Amino acid sequence: MSVQMSDVRKTPSRMQQIIELLFSIFLRLLAIVFFAAAIYIWMTAIGYWEGANYRFDTMGVALKIYTAIMAVMMPVACVGLWTTLPWGRVIWFFAVAFQSVSLLRFPDMFFAANLVLIFHICCLVIYVVFQLLLFVIAKKE
Repeated sequence: MSVQMSDVRKTPSRMQQIIELLFSIFLRLLAIVFFAAAIYIWMTAIGYWEGANYRFDTMGVALKIYTAIMAVMMPVACVGLWTTLPWGRVIWFFAVAFQSVSLLRFPDMFFAANLVLIFHICCLVIYVVFQLLLFVIAKKE
């Protein structure tokens, strides 16, 4: 008498595959947006535009701290989101949280602060919806 072990791993359903593909596309589009934001932050830091708040050495202390932190977090979050690895989502969340707190604390220092906050809220809602969909589908199977 022989005992055969069955493979307990199931192949994902068609719906789960589609949602995972859409989720991956969402994360990569978000990575592209963060890449553009990182380029903007770096251009601001090196003084590409004219103005007192558009060059690192002439910025106020709060804006210097914001620029330095975001100049590091944005590219790291971009790479993490593009690779769709879990650590990228964590860094993305920290970058969004830091940027949101900064924009709420100093709204007069930033251009289009409300639009950025609305964008972050929409992206977080979309992320939560994807996670819930994947969770519900995994529970059904």
